[in-house]
Amino acid sequence: MIQEGDFAELLEHTFDHFPHSSQSRQVTVRMIPDSVHPGASRAEQEIFSQLAALEVAGWEYAMHSTNLPEHDRKRVCEIDFLLLGERGLLVLEVKGGEILLRKGVWHTRDLKGNRHRLKESPLDQAQTSMFALEKVLRRTTADPDLVDRTVFGYGAVFPDSEFDAVSVEWAPEMVINEVRLASEGWADCLDRLGAFWENKLGGRGPLSPDDIERYLNVLRPDFDRVLSLRRLDDLVEKELVALTKSQYKALDQHRRNPRVVFEGGAGTGKTMLAVEMCRRARVSGERVLLTCRSHVLAAFIRSQQDLDGITAVPFDQVSAFDADTFDVVVVDEGQDVVNGHDLDVLDTVLVGGLADGRWAFFLDSNNQRGLVGRYEDDAKARLDSHRPTNVDLMDNCRNTIEIVRATQERTGADLGVTEAGHGREVVVVEEVREKAVAAVLAALTELEEHDVPSEQVVLLSPHQLNASIFVELPAEWLERIDVLDLMRMRRPGRGRVGFARVADFKGLESRYVLLEVDDTADEKAARAQLYVGMTRAKAALWVFKPGGTGVDG
Repeated sequence: MIQEGDFAELLEHTFDHFPHSSQSRQVTVRMIPDSVHPGASRAEQEIFSQLAALEVAGWEYAMHSTNLPEHDRKRVCEIDFLLLGERGLLVLEVKGGEILLRKGVWHTRDLKGNRHRLKESPLDQAQTSMFALEKVLRRTTADPDLVDRTVFGYGAVFPDSEFDAVSVEWAPEMVINEVRLASEGWADCLDRLGAFWENKLGGRGPLSPDDIERYLNVLRPDFDRVLSLRRLDDLVEKELVALTKSQYKALDQHRRNPRVVFEGGAGTGKTMLAVEMCRRARVSGERVLLTCRSHVLAAFIRSQQDLDGITAVPFDQVSAFDADTFDVVVVDEGQDVVNGHDLDVLDTVLVGGLADGRWAFFLDSNNQRGLVGRYEDDAKARLDSHRPTNVDLMDNCRNTIEIVRATQERTGADLGVTEAGHGREVVVVEEVREKAVAAVLAALTELEEHDVPSEQVVLLSPHQLNASIFVELPAEWLERIDVLDLMRMRRPGRGRVGFARVADFKGLESRYVLLEVDDTADEKAARAQLYVGMTRAKAALWVFKPGGTGVDG
């Protein structure tokens, strides 16, 4: 055990070795993500708020709640808070409630007085997390020397406890308790903890801005994941996806600017980002509206996890709300509502109106105009007059290279740079109706022979099912087709194939798509139908263009 005199001497020695704190510029800590994790404990929520308001030298980012993929003793390793900045990387393990150490066994006592035994020391937990982090970074960071010259450290935070036990197993600086937070504040506590690790041997020193950026590029995808719009299970599981750099920019711009217009082609994650933006706005207690023209898409969005407190409705229901009902308005598939009448509706329900209120439009004005709703150039000029920030989404996260290339060749649309990799070639069938139906049957049979679940297959057409080529499939297939509604999208029946009109499937996606093209539509409408239909496919796409009545010649 460390004696009282030794403790004083150690503190005095520590105060003499703060090589960076006096020279670094104080900055407000940037939280990643910028809203607290939904499953965070009360203590973590409070610390998140405190760090988000903190101005401190040497720590630019605080990353909250992540699971590292590698750990010596665990399948996953969660870090409560990870600080990154000029001074290095600092792992913080948070334990709320009163902290007790009895005969080497750690316990917490909650507000009701119940004692809970901990599986391991919070300090051991922080230490092993730090080593796991260092191991992952050594493998994933492009610069092999960067990890070797970086200061790594860890500490335990007990915000509700006066825990002050002294042991040879840890230094006093490594414990941030209720008393220290109240008397010294976060900045001094972090300063002492950082200095403790900086004084370790090993030739490690401060990070440059480029070094910090390198770490951020590696770490951020793991720390700032968002919920996708595809549920693995309706009630339990969440699917998390890592954002691209342009998508990070989208969320960052909305945090900094009250009015933003996001332009992006199909597959750039507009709907996912719109939903995530609403989740983050809701954290601050704002009244949030998320709307789009499609009833099907609005219902699907409304069914997603963690949207409590967010109003998600189709656009034709927005006018029923009173004036100034919402503090933030987010519009998905915005090209469908950029017209004078619809903008007037939004202007009424938004506090401050479109001129002074907070809003975001996600749209694809070049390729999806005219399929649903109405787009007017004058109305777009009206939006632009309110000086929104414009953000281009260029990373296609949905479609394979083959689907992107085929869509560009047939529509002339720029789908950006795809992140999805290679898949199978797009199959295009231009035949008389009878042969086109036979080709549809062959494609469905091929998928079934390759054990593709039928519920991952969607048939799309400009027409209702009874007017499409799919209605002419043999009875054993026709009986397996479900016209998609919200229930069937959330819980597709095993062995069932979905069907939807192209216009109703905007904003949605499926792994395998069989698309019927209408060659009788006018050129503009046909191009929009083709563009939307082709870009719904994630892995494989068949395009059928039937002509004639089934008689050759």
